[in-house]
Parts: sequence; structure tokens; C-alpha cells
Amino acid sequence: MSEVTLTPITESEFAIWLVKSKDTYRDEIVKNGSTFDEAQKKADDDMGRLLPEGHLTPDQHVFAIKLAEEWLGTIWFGVRGAVDNRKAFIYDIVLAPETRGKGYGKKAMLLLEDEVKKLGLKHIGLHVFGHNHVARNLYESLGYGITNLNLEKVL
Repeated sequence: MSEVTLTPITESEFAIWLVKSKDTYRDEIVKNGSTFDEAQKKADDDMGRLLPEGHLTPDQHVFAIKLAEEWLGTIWFGVRGAVDNRKAFIYDIVLAPETRGKGYGKKAMLLLEDEVKKLGLKHIGLHVFGHNHVARNLYESLGYGITNLNLEKVL
């Protein structure tokens, strides 16, 4: 039986991933109540700030999630924080719709823990949009707890 693996993406894969990731991020921001233009600006600004050197940006790690050679999705984390308090932060994890619900996301998150430990880090953080109940359930099942909570009421 094939194992799920994390493989650093290549420069050409990065270019494709960046466009898709930015579009997905923008769409999530829209679902969260922003206009399309607001969301596009935020997605452009955030990706530009976090990945100013693209594929070669220090402390940014983008992996393909694979089963044998089959591409299941991607996971991106960065290292941030003060020198004496460096932490990993997951910016993006995406699985192809047809692969969801099969445990691949959970396995990828566990493999990511190994990658983070290799860097000598002891903490992983992430943000999840409130409407994404599937992701929230996954993260909670892996021991992630709420560190911040924003609430909003639509009138």
C-alpha cells in the first residue's frame, strides 16, 4: 500500500500553485463577507508580503501532498516570530475534492509536524475560517486549540 508523502514543490509547480492558492484564498475571504475587490486586494497583498521572493522566500515551505506519484494537494507553512520564539504557521492546506474524507489531510498534517520538528520548532499555528467546519473538526481532532476568536453578526 502506498504512503502519503510531503514533497517540496518545484519552481514551475510553485508558479501554478501560487495562482490557484491566491484565487482560493480570495474566494474564502469573499465567503467570509468581503467584496470581491476587497478580497482580491487582501489576497494580492498577503501573498506579496509573505512570498516576496516567490519560490525562494526564506522560511516559507510549500509541499505537494502525494500518494505514490499521485498529487493529492498542497500544504504551505512559514516560520515566523521572534528569534527566541520561532513558530510554524500553516497558511494553506488544500486537497483535491475527490480525495477528501479519506484521511489524507490528517496524514499530511502529521507529516508536517515532522517537517516542523526537523527545523527545531515546537509550535504550529493556523487560521481557519469560521464557516469551514470540516477543517475545524480536523484540526481539533489533531489537538489544535483556539488561541483567538473573532465573531461577527450579519444584520
